Amino acid sequence: MNPKKVLILTYYWPPSGGSGVQRWVKFCKYLPDFGIEPIVLTVQNGTYPLLDTSLQNEVAHNLEVHKTNSIEPYHLFSKFTGKSVKQVSNPSNAFNTNGSWKQKLGVWLRSNFFIPDARLGWVPSARKKATEILEANDIDTVITTGPPNSTHLIGKYLKEKKSSLKWIMDMRDPWSQIFYNKSLPRVPLASHIDLHLETQCLKKADEVVVISNKMLKLQTKIVNRSYTVITNGFDHSDFTNTVESKSSDFFTIKYVGSMSINAIPHNFFKAISKLPAQLKTKLKIQFTGTYSSEIHSIINQYGVSELIEFQDYLPHLEAKKEMKNADLLLLTIPNTTDSEILTTGKIFDYIASQVPIICIGPLKGEAAFIIDEYQLGRTYDYDEVEALSKDLVSAVNENNFLYQKWETDLQHHPFSRLSLTKVYANLIHNQA
Repeated sequence: MNPKKVLILTYYWPPSGGSGVQRWVKFCKYLPDFGIEPIVLTVQNGTYPLLDTSLQNEVAHNLEVHKTNSIEPYHLFSKFTGKSVKQVSNPSNAFNTNGSWKQKLGVWLRSNFFIPDARLGWVPSARKKATEILEANDIDTVITTGPPNSTHLIGKYLKEKKSSLKWIMDMRDPWSQIFYNKSLPRVPLASHIDLHLETQCLKKADEVVVISNKMLKLQTKIVNRSYTVITNGFDHSDFTNTVESKSSDFFTIKYVGSMSINAIPHNFFKAISKLPAQLKTKLKIQFTGTYSSEIHSIINQYGVSELIEFQDYLPHLEAKKEMKNADLLLLTIPNTTDSEILTTGKIFDYIASQVPIICIGPLKGEAAFIIDEYQLGRTYDYDEVEALSKDLVSAVNENNFLYQKWETDLQHHPFSRLSLTKVYANLIHNQA
């Protein structure tokens, strides 16, 4: 029996880095195991805030990947501001209304003229190429994944052009209700248009996939329809050959990944500052990834800068080694109005590393639920300091921290990419 072909439209694809791109790189890796042949359409000249060329090794040689050009406004904004494309496309800068008048003007233009997002320039060429691919391969199922949410407009176009086409809309983040939209200098008309586009897509899609139960509840308030929850996850094969090499001289706490200004853990730094001087000498705290520039002044404010080491973003396999070689892993959920629905992609790699987690975030949030459900560590609210400091003392002195290890093979874990791909494959086959 020939495999079922499915067209997947995704803006983020290797050499783009970050957790978002890994979702569909990994799904494409395992879909053939379930009788599905993915065909990918992505952008030729995308602007990526993070690069990870090692992810190209995850793409099967026989995977059919098509690329089309895009009109990228971030290239113009780069010339306008005198900054690099990487700098201006990074979320911490792309949505930052502080700084020069050029920065403020750029954010205002992006907020009000590029709706739903600044990757809108990929839509025309992608629509044309997607149509050609569908006709040439007799494909009856298409999946669009966002952000960028402009990718879903391509799915809407294809669905309107051919009503028998089955369209699955994969939402890795909220659309109009994403937290940073609330801080953008958007005029009411722009917000109305954005919500209208989202509503149209939600009504036309045959299936809508969201990444958490909290996100499902949020989206139901926008359009009351059926949704399927398929979370992000970890690839068990990424951890197969990862060797532990924890330092015996220090108790190591690590944060691995990007961090926006809203995710800077003030209470963690404050709790560290309260630790006894002798205990601080046993600590090694490492931050690996990309961070809001304000984190350094905040660390200085709490007087803990000498305890913290920084290193740049690492390729994903190296990052996973960093996770596994920690005694505790720090997870921070951005302190925003929708913080309860957020999990962040790194929580799942943290789970696979099998190291206890300190989570800074809402106690009733999705991340806290996962941590409690699987006994992965403990969640502390944003202003919780005394309990965090006390638990750190216990962890460092007695290596005592709540944690239940996963005893069976990681590939059978509910959050393994293999397990999640099986769920997605069932959804695709049921759409036939």
